[in-house]
Amino acid sequence: MSSLRVAVDVGGTFTDVCIFDEHSHQVRVTKVPSTPDDPMLAVMDGVHRGEVDLADVALFSHGTTVATNALITRRFPPAAMVTTRGFRDVLEIRDSTKDDLWDAYKDVGRPYIRRRDRFEVTERIDYAGEVVEPLDEDEARRLARLLRRRGATTVAVCFVNSHANPAHEFRMREILQEELPEARVSTSAEILPEIFEYDRFNTTVANAVLAPLVTGYVDRLGEELQGEGYAGDLLLLHSGGGSMTPKMVSRYPVRLAASGIAAGAIAARHIATQAGFPNAIGLDMGGTSTDICLVHGGELRVTKEWSVEYGYPIIFPSIEVLTIGAGGGSLAWLDEAGSLRNGPQSAGADPGPACYDTGGIEPTNSDANVVLGRLGSTLAGGAKQLRPELAKHAIVEKIATPLGLELAEAAGAIVKVANANMADAVRLVSIRRGLDPRDFALIAFGGAGALHGAEVARELSIPTVIVPANPGSPRRSGVFSSTSGTTCRRCTTGRFPRSTRSISRRASAHSN
Repeated sequence: MSSLRVAVDVGGTFTDVCIFDEHSHQVRVTKVPSTPDDPMLAVMDGVHRGEVDLADVALFSHGTTVATNALITRRFPPAAMVTTRGFRDVLEIRDSTKDDLWDAYKDVGRPYIRRRDRFEVTERIDYAGEVVEPLDEDEARRLARLLRRRGATTVAVCFVNSHANPAHEFRMREILQEELPEARVSTSAEILPEIFEYDRFNTTVANAVLAPLVTGYVDRLGEELQGEGYAGDLLLLHSGGGSMTPKMVSRYPVRLAASGIAAGAIAARHIATQAGFPNAIGLDMGGTSTDICLVHGGELRVTKEWSVEYGYPIIFPSIEVLTIGAGGGSLAWLDEAGSLRNGPQSAGADPGPACYDTGGIEPTNSDANVVLGRLGSTLAGGAKQLRPELAKHAIVEKIATPLGLELAEAAGAIVKVANANMADAVRLVSIRRGLDPRDFALIAFGGAGALHGAEVARELSIPTVIVPANPGSPRRSGVFSSTSGTTCRRCTTGRFPRSTRSISRRASAHSN
């Protein structure tokens, strides 16, 4: 009988595979470099390196960044939007809010579908669902033929007040499917049947632009798994913390936009509960970003409105996670004033940090950790060989020489800036809500979390740090607490426990 459970998390830099044997209760993990151009290659590579016979797998679950990365990079297939006449610019009018209230020149990014690809048709339904003006089907069919000539592969249909009466949207979908049988059509009445058109339109548009990308990826992965013997359903983690089958993904691909992030938050809560901490802050630091979640009273916060990019909300329940551009591959750089910055730009898996010797020449957090002796000569179980001399050259050329610092000083400064950015993010999810970080434990996981967790905790006076045995693929917990009262001679406050300070050293063998 099938006895294995396999969980895969695709990150921006590495792909993690965790294999659990239901009979022996043994857990093993593998880690391989991600393949951004085709994430499925890394998934199957990790499965093969883990020596998994897919015929023995009872459950295959998957957290993916395919949807998130697509919204960030805006690498969408040809898409179009069809809306009620006069409502073409709802996506740009938005709700008049700003991410930075005091910056008059900073604006949100452009909509996911350009104005030239947004079209109007004649129709109108009032607030009560009564038809004020019927859908002009001749006009709708002409528009459908125009979209076919333009090569649209996915279409969002967003009519005003369709939440009260979806008849016009559904008829428009039928016409589009007749004229563009290969295109995917998302209707706002089906995706989010709620009153406010700004939220409804944005969520539907995000669903539409992701549909070909996500569905294509999921279908190909499912076929690959079945071809190698897997007989069950491929389950994909969604933003709310549950799972979806490929059939459900084909209808609501936008729900995968926070897939892997939600999985990390769930793992943080589980580890905190096992360790006996009802209040905990999860610090999931990977190769590209850091995801921070808050567990209060044993519960994760859930939000009904979130976004990958400010100004374009996705109205589906999601575990509340704050993501910042601070990861092992985050770039260290100097701004116009000559100040040291860290992220949000990342070297990612390609070209990667300088020490990877895969084409990257910019210094990163991983390069700084290599120079400081906090990383060994290999990563991912020997899959990635590191070259310290390349890390040293990048830091000297880009940071140390311009700032007049020694190599070790420059590397230390890079790490300090990254830690400060993460500490500020933790303050946002705790102090901003009236919660004291000192009342929480910090769970440091992810590929690089164990390298930085202790120093972030020190910055915030958090007394306890929890590091999973395999930070990149949590398996079991090791708890390091300050209850012994032992102080560290090298700590400037004189109050930070030696046991907590040593976490980074002990965990570095597992990280990344």
